Amino acid sequence: MLKEELLVTASLAMLELDETEAEKLNQATTQMIEYFSLMEKLDVDNLPPTTHVFVKENRTREDVPAEISIADKLIEYAPEKDGRFIVVPNVL
Repeated sequence: MLKEELLVTASLAMLELDETEAEKLNQATTQMIEYFSLMEKLDVDNLPPTTHVFVKENRTREDVPAEISIADKLIEYAPEKDGRFIVVPNVL
């Protein structure tokens, strides 16, 4: 039943799967579902929430505003400009 569902989902996503790809996807999905069912059996009621197992402190940097303004340099090199705006050809 799972393989048929995968083929329907692939069709809805406009993906073409040959028989080999469908079988590989079916096996991988079956393994994931089996793994998730094992995870459902674990008792996690008293575990504190974690975002990452190796993070011991926040990885942040000081927020310092940059003094570099690329906009003015870009406008200088524009072939056609209107004040602080670059004029581009009408596409429509």
